Amino acid sequence: MKIRFNILNIKALNHSASIFLLGMALCGFSGCGKHAEAHQEEEEGHNHEGATVIEPDKARQFGIETEAFLPGSFSEVVKVSGQIEPASTDRVAVTARRSGIFTLSAEITAGMDVSAGTVIGTISSNGVQGGDANAAAKATADAAKKELERLTPLYKDGLVTASTYNEAERAYKEAAAIAGTVSPGSAAETTPAAGVITDIFVTSGQYVEVGTPVATVAKNARLTLRADVPEKYMAFIPSVVSANFRPDYSESIISLDDLNGRIITTQGSANARNGYIPVYFTFSGNGNTIPGAFAEIYLKGVARDGVASVPREALIEMQGNKYVYVCEDGHAYEKRLVKTGASDGSRVEIKDGVKENEQVVVKGAAVVRMAETSAIAPPAHTHNH
Repeated sequence: MKIRFNILNIKALNHSASIFLLGMALCGFSGCGKHAEAHQEEEEGHNHEGATVIEPDKARQFGIETEAFLPGSFSEVVKVSGQIEPASTDRVAVTARRSGIFTLSAEITAGMDVSAGTVIGTISSNGVQGGDANAAAKATADAAKKELERLTPLYKDGLVTASTYNEAERAYKEAAAIAGTVSPGSAAETTPAAGVITDIFVTSGQYVEVGTPVATVAKNARLTLRADVPEKYMAFIPSVVSANFRPDYSESIISLDDLNGRIITTQGSANARNGYIPVYFTFSGNGNTIPGAFAEIYLKGVARDGVASVPREALIEMQGNKYVYVCEDGHAYEKRLVKTGASDGSRVEIKDGVKENEQVVVKGAAVVRMAETSAIAPPAHTHNH
C-alpha cells in the first residue's frame, strides 16, 4: 500500500505531525524501511550504514540539490563590521528659504522615501517677535517702488536730476531683489530631489533663519560602504579588492561585484579611530540597501586556488559542530562532520571531512536533517546493509 502526502496538507498540520508525515513522504514510506524486501534487493551489495535514504523523486520534490565537491578559486576573507552611508556626492540639503517658526509635516520621518517636491514642513513668520522679516522686506520694496513711480514723471519733465532718478531706481531694484516673490505668512519647504530622508535637523516649533539646514535627502544612486577594520588586520588591508556584506535588517549576502562596487580609499593607521581603520567602498544602490544601516562585512583579498568550499546553507550546526550531507548512489544521505576554514559570506572553506568529487547537498540540507530527526523509528529512516 502506498501513501501519498500533499505538501500543502503537511503544512496545515501541527509541528510534530508535519515532521512525522514529511519524514514518511521523504522516505517514500513503502520503500524506505530496512524491512522493505524490494528495496533491500535493489540495495544488495551497497553499504549505507547510518545513512538517511530519500528517493530521487522525493528529493526533487522537496528541492534537495547536490554539487560535486571540487577545489576552486577562493578569496582570503576578513569578517568585520561597518555601515552603509550615502555617497557625499549623492546627498542634497533642504535649507530654510525664509526666517520663522518651522513645523514638520506629520508624515515625515528619517528613513522614508520621498519624491521631488515632497513637503518637509512649513515656516511661518507670523507672531515672531520683531516682526516678519519677509513682510518687512516686501514693505521696503513697495515703498521704493512708489518713490520711483513718483519721480518718473518729474524726471521726464526735467524737474529732478538724472542722479536722483537713478538712485531711486537702484533702491527699488535692490529692495525687490531682497524681497523676491515671497509673500508674508508661511511657506512650504520641499525636497529638491527624489531619494531617502537621511537626517532631519530641526523640530516643530524651532525658530530657523534663512539658510538653516532643515533635512538631508540621499538620492541613493550611489552609496558608500564603510568597513571598520581592527588594527590587527592592518597588514591585510592593502590586499583587499572587494567585499560582500549583509545588512543587519536582512539575512541575504550582497556582493559589491554585483552592484558595480569598487574600493575607493584605505585610510592609514594615522586615521584609526578607537582601534579601527576605516576602509571605504562605493557601489550602486539597488533599492534594498538603506543608508545608515549597520552591516556585517566580508573583506575579500587576493584569491587562492585549490580551495574546496560549499555554500553557507549546506552547513548544519549541532552542539557547536558543523556537518554537511553527502549523497551516495543518488539516494543515501550521510551526515559528515567537517572542519571549516574561511568564509566569504556566501561560501565556506571545507578543510576536512569530504572527499573530492563527492556529491554534497547544497540546497535542502535542512529538509534532509528533518527527515533524519523525524519521529519515525530509526529503521524507517536509515539503512544498515
